[in-house]
Amino acid sequence: MQLVDAHCHLESSDFSSILDKIISDATDAGVIKLITSSITIDQWEISRRIAEKYKEVEFTIGVHPWYVKESDLSVCSRLKESINSGAIAIGEIGLDRKIAAPDFELQKEVFQEQMRFAAEKNIPVIIHCRGAFNELAASLKKTGLPQRGGIIHAFSGSSEIAEELMEMGLSFSMGGTLTYRNSRKRSEVLKKIFPRHFLLETDSPDIPPAGTVKPNVPLNILFNLQAASEILGISREEIAEATTENAKRIFRFN
Repeated sequence: MQLVDAHCHLESSDFSSILDKIISDATDAGVIKLITSSITIDQWEISRRIAEKYKEVEFTIGVHPWYVKESDLSVCSRLKESINSGAIAIGEIGLDRKIAAPDFELQKEVFQEQMRFAAEKNIPVIIHCRGAFNELAASLKKTGLPQRGGIIHAFSGSSEIAEELMEMGLSFSMGGTLTYRNSRKRSEVLKKIFPRHFLLETDSPDIPPAGTVKPNVPLNILFNLQAASEILGISREEIAEATTENAKRIFRFN
């Protein structure tokens, strides 16, 4: 059984002294790839170095909506400089209405700049979205999407929103929230996006599965896999196969 952690943050200081063990624990459990996503320009080089050191790690570069600054309006020039360093996607980027700052209009401008770059270069995207799915859909219609699509990680929208975004070419990764109390909405979404548009993630060191402690680690993808199996009523092996193939198709690694 092979698994892909489609979204994590190995750059985190929580892992700096234990990264060898964090990665070996995950690979021993069947994780063949970990996709680590930067959240600020300052992290891009850290992400690249981690992926260079560990063959199991791929990396993505972007500016997360929580950390956008006015200077990030010129982010595309930095993306052009850095994209040949081996990044497999643009991310983590997105929109978040549930925070007071940074200003939402600034978030939107920086997000759209990064989306235009991804669409132009046909590089997949990893998107964060909370409380802003209508604005997200409107932005994507304005900027376009890369033909290779991308994922919305930690997806929390409805099955109707999922349907609209799937028609645009996006898929969805889900993690620790799968293990939380039963949710009819979450079950409906999972059944709609499986098998072709569902990926597994941990978002480690954040969103630990129920019953585990912080920091969350990539090994905990096994809890998320088990929860998905119980919700869908199918085997862990079938889910592992589908989600791994989806990750390979979108991000194009072996």
